[in-house]
Amino acid sequence: TGAFNAHVPRIIQDLNITPQSAHTQNINHNIHYGRNRVKLNGWLEDAFTSLGLDFALEKLKFRSNVPPSDDSDPKLKSGTVIRTARKGYDKEVSQPSAKLYTTKKESRGEIILAAEGVKGDYNHYRTVALSSTPDRAVSILTTDIPKMLKEAGWKDVGDGDLGENVYIDGIDYTFFEVGKRYKFQTKSAKRESGVDSKGEEGVIVEITERIEPCGNLCKLPYINNESIPPKERFEQCKKFLLWLDEKEGMRGWYGKIIGEGGMVKIGDSVSLVAASS
Repeated sequence: TGAFNAHVPRIIQDLNITPQSAHTQNINHNIHYGRNRVKLNGWLEDAFTSLGLDFALEKLKFRSNVPPSDDSDPKLKSGTVIRTARKGYDKEVSQPSAKLYTTKKESRGEIILAAEGVKGDYNHYRTVALSSTPDRAVSILTTDIPKMLKEAGWKDVGDGDLGENVYIDGIDYTFFEVGKRYKFQTKSAKRESGVDSKGEEGVIVEITERIEPCGNLCKLPYINNESIPPKERFEQCKKFLLWLDEKEGMRGWYGKIIGEGGMVKIGDSVSLVAASS
């Protein structure tokens, strides 16, 4: 819960909201823990509860009315990578407590995916709390999400703001599912035999978990705009996080790299391979 406070700078303090102790409230402990009791899911609900907020009521209040997703057969679809990004470690800005910290990642023409993560990319929580788990080697987002965010009122949201490494067009957020594998493949580099230049398998990513919205997003300038009153900033933060939590995949997906990995670049295709056994 300290993270939620830390990433809504001065808003909670200005509103005189005092986080409740776990000993003085009924926190839902039926959540997913792992990797030495580090919380993997349920952070958002716990954070809201610690602030004395009814999580279920808040979700109902900020119901996003997300339009129906594409329910066609995913085996018949493919997407196209339109942006790749990474952000290296910088001792001045890479920790969430830093004044200039942001979730936004810089655009690159290509990135290298490996079991240990995207080469040259740094995620503080993954590195420190999760011991650089390979299950979060890469983060993926589809273009329908920023489009819907703009339609919902966040017109300033930009590519990379949610911290994604790979940004994909042509499919929606429901295309990816936990446990399934997807192949990134260069469209224009196939030999006459039809084998991709990366090898027959391309770069294979298995989806491991949905990304849960976190308080770091509230440091985005159009959420934590100091020109508006603290209460309004706090409400914007809540609404933004709850919108992204409406359905699995709206915040994006984490994946691990199967095999040796390799380069993924703008213009690559992504398609379903199979569910892992």
